[in-house]
Amino acid sequence: MKKAFIIALAIMMIALPVFAQGSQEAAAKSDAPAKITYWAPMSSKIKNANDFSELPYWQEVMKRTNTEIEFTNVSSEKSILGEQFSILQVSSDLPDIVEYNWATYVGGPQSAIDDGFIIPLNDVFEKYCPNITKFLNEHPDLAKDCATDDGTYYCFPFFRGESYENNSLLFSEGPVYRMDILKSLGFENPPETAEEFYEVLVAIKNAGVVEIPFSIRAEHINRMLAPAFDSWDTWYVEDGQVKHGYLDDNRYDYLAFVNKLYKEGLLDNDYMSVNKNGMNSMFLSGRVAVAYNPGSLIGNAVATMPDAEISSAKPLSSVKGQNSKFAKMNTVFDTGAASAAAITTSCKNIEAAARLLDYAYGEEGHLLANFGIEGVTYEMIDGYPTYTDFVNENKDDVLARYTRANVNGAFVQDPRYIDQYYDVEEQAEALSLWAQTDYGKYILPPVSISSEDGAKVASIINKVNTYASEMESKFITGALELNEKTFAEYQAQIRSFGMEEAVAIYQKAYDSYLTR
Repeated sequence: MKKAFIIALAIMMIALPVFAQGSQEAAAKSDAPAKITYWAPMSSKIKNANDFSELPYWQEVMKRTNTEIEFTNVSSEKSILGEQFSILQVSSDLPDIVEYNWATYVGGPQSAIDDGFIIPLNDVFEKYCPNITKFLNEHPDLAKDCATDDGTYYCFPFFRGESYENNSLLFSEGPVYRMDILKSLGFENPPETAEEFYEVLVAIKNAGVVEIPFSIRAEHINRMLAPAFDSWDTWYVEDGQVKHGYLDDNRYDYLAFVNKLYKEGLLDNDYMSVNKNGMNSMFLSGRVAVAYNPGSLIGNAVATMPDAEISSAKPLSSVKGQNSKFAKMNTVFDTGAASAAAITTSCKNIEAAARLLDYAYGEEGHLLANFGIEGVTYEMIDGYPTYTDFVNENKDDVLARYTRANVNGAFVQDPRYIDQYYDVEEQAEALSLWAQTDYGKYILPPVSISSEDGAKVASIINKVNTYASEMESKFITGALELNEKTFAEYQAQIRSFGMEEAVAIYQKAYDSYLTR
């Protein structure tokens, strides 16, 4: 008996190191970083990097979440991105996470789920994602936007702030005036209506103080002038009805007004060939008194034109003293960029992928996504995350590498970012003025359309937009006389493309959206 005990004890002594080694290996394995594959477009603002892993922002995310991420980054240029996504769709080995504009998926997000490409996230949010769950519960209107009609969440979204109210993140461009010129001609304030705008341009032309009273890029004419007639060039909702601006009668008044500016030499007659760089050059060289541009132009003008008084203005309106019905405005839930992250059906570690993405919606992740690393890119001063000189000396480059604030992604953008990004007084004023519009009441939300209807609508809209662009240019320049007959024929042709059917499809989708 004694001998047996001694033998057993000896065996135990020999085995203990083995057991201990096994325990250590298990602990080490549990502490090892999770491995995730991640496919996403890379903004052109990010310079000298092959993929996200080379950026300080993502390096910090990986460290804080104990995640090792293998990135596949493609160009954010729309045509290239579309081609790369098409290739991805037929791949037999999908990455764990894909950042994309799921509103553009054929048939919409629901089809992406039905096709077996991405997974529904309701249970995932409940199990692994306390941060985004809290946010969506606190913002039910935004929660509807990133769900399908039956309430299925499909992505970790990009939100520009938390509301349409007093949100400077939704505005990036608008009217810009040489107020020193206007004041010299007796105008103390920028124009508010079409009539006042015309009066200002006539005075500028007659005074001969600049080469061109008003210049603008062709794609911006509608944004600048159509609001003066309560006209718009896309979908909107009014009193529960989905409408399209090309079918509205007041489109005639808008086109007639722009044609008048063109004929009288008040509008740059070469506007069709003006690009962004050309527009900036003309304004900064003093050739133009009135323009339509982003806030960056204001900053450049203030810096390079010290003797000029640069001013922005609220969008033109049909009624003096009232907000415009329409204006260029971004949406809180971004459906225009590839910045919503979804988990694919190939993901083997859904918990790790979900917790990685959820991090950006918590307090720490929010600060990192918007302001970067404390002590490097920002300092907390009286509770306000304040960018350091390191950022302010080269904003676009540093923010693109250390944050996601100016390149977008799966997180909630913070207004305190834009307040510091546009740090020139005139830029801050511009954001405040451009926000004076009621368009938030009329924006068509991100509705879901079936694959069949989506293909049909896309075909109709492509034909309509191509035709409308051509015809409206002819009306503006006088290549085709604008009168009641030609305008009626113009709208009749638009209807012949199937526009009323497209309206009906969007109406059905909008009605379904309201039930979410």
